[in-house]
Formats: sequence, C-alpha cells, structure tokens
Amino acid sequence: MQHTRLGRTGLKVSRLCLGTMTFGLQCDEATSSAILDTAAEAGITFLDTADVYPLGGTLETNGRTEEILGKWLTGRRHDFVLATKCFGTMSARPWDRGSSRSGSKRWAYRTLSRANLGRPFREDDRNDR
Repeated sequence: MQHTRLGRTGLKVSRLCLGTMTFGLQCDEATSSAILDTAAEAGITFLDTADVYPLGGTLETNGRTEEILGKWLTGRRHDFVLATKCFGTMSARPWDRGSSRSGSKRWAYRTLSRANLGRPFREDDRNDR
C-alpha cells in the first residue's frame, strides 16, 4: 500500500481511505470488523467516518458507526488516522447542526467519546461558547 502526506498536517496515510458509512445499519458489527480487518491487512491506515453515520439511519442510530470503530481500534489506535465530518443534524435541537467553531469542537469531542478514543481538548474549555 502506498502512503502519502495528508495535506499540510504532516500525517502520512494510506492512499486509499476506507469509508465506514454502512457500519452499524447495513453491516452489523461482526461484518464491519471483518471489513476493517481486511483493510488493515491490505495496509489501509486511513479511515473515514461521520457523526451522522450509519447512512440511512435515524437520529437514534447516529454515531453507531463511531462506536463500532472505537471498539475495533482498541489497542491499535495509533496505527490509524480517523477522519470525520461534523455538519449533519444530530438531534432536533437547532444548535445540534452546522459547522461553527464551537459546534465543531463539540462534535469532535462527541465523536472521540463515542469511539472511546479520548478528548481533543479540555472538557472545561469554554472560550467558544
């Protein structure tokens, strides 16, 4: 597998990125894990998710993909780069959508929490409220 720099981040990722939008609805956890295992064996180190995955789900299923990824990444987190998106509607509340700076930080925290991967910033960082 070839690897390349991801923009100006300095991170090196596989040239192929595995999208996970079906994990948790169209693909159950066992199938999702098998797909991830096969991708890892092929050298893929770049995974893509979103706060609103699995695609085609409801507000109740949003985030399920991140939970599956978090379980699978346990013990190998530092071997992969996880990309996410944070724009979709996460609840009926009007502030639970969009891409403001404070919203993006809140969604990043939620993504990492659902995936059990840590925190991107201090929980008490309230400068953007």
